[in-house]
Amino acid sequence: MTTQSTKTYKGYEIHPLIYPRRTANGVAHRNSIDSGYDASVRICRVGANAAADGRVFRLSYFRPFEGAGKARMACMEHAAQVIDGRVDGQTVSDL
Repeated sequence: MTTQSTKTYKGYEIHPLIYPRRTANGVAHRNSIDSGYDASVRICRVGANAAADGRVFRLSYFRPFEGAGKARMACMEHAAQVIDGRVDGQTVSDL
């Protein structure tokens, strides 16, 4: 799994979490174009301990992202939507 640089949005830190998609047998293929990437995003208040005080939201897509860059952009967009309260069942209001 790779973590990318932290961004901030409306008082929250956004930490994209990008990792190679695992096959049915649980093996990740970093160099396989077909396998692609999955992504999650950790959101916490600015200055908080992200690991202890943050929350992770998994991005649910039917297909893997073609590249880490596309996955990272999707993380940023998803995090902004969660922070703005536009994703049903996902909130950061209690962080």
